[in-house]
Amino acid sequence: MHSSSSHSDLIRNHFRGVAALLLRRRRPVASARDEAVRSVGRVRTPKSVRYGKQLCSHATWRAARAEWTEPEGLIVFPGGAGTCRITAEPECLVLTVEAADPAALAEIQRVLGGNVERFAARDGLTVDWTAD
Repeated sequence: MHSSSSHSDLIRNHFRGVAALLLRRRRPVASARDEAVRSVGRVRTPKSVRYGKQLCSHATWRAARAEWTEPEGLIVFPGGAGTCRITAEPECLVLTVEAADPAALAEIQRVLGGNVERFAARDGLTVDWTAD
């Protein structure tokens, strides 16, 4: 079992890699729309609403914006690194990520995938990513 401070450190580190990428960003995703890269992650689960809400709730402390209105959510990563649109389908959680560049996309996928795996450890869930 983690102590409160080590748990806080663990959570803090999840977005640290994204923050490092953001410091190097010169353009937000909105102004580089043609250069943005995309991917879709799918998590097969009948608990998609639960995990979608949990992802958004977890992101609120560090993301530029995070909101959940069932069955959809949105996470906007700071500094224009990217966004994640979350859709809770009956048997699948769908994560649609758009990022400023391939490095930001990879980091966002790593962070989101790690969160899903940690939140759903009892269910043994993982994210299946495909390029869009």
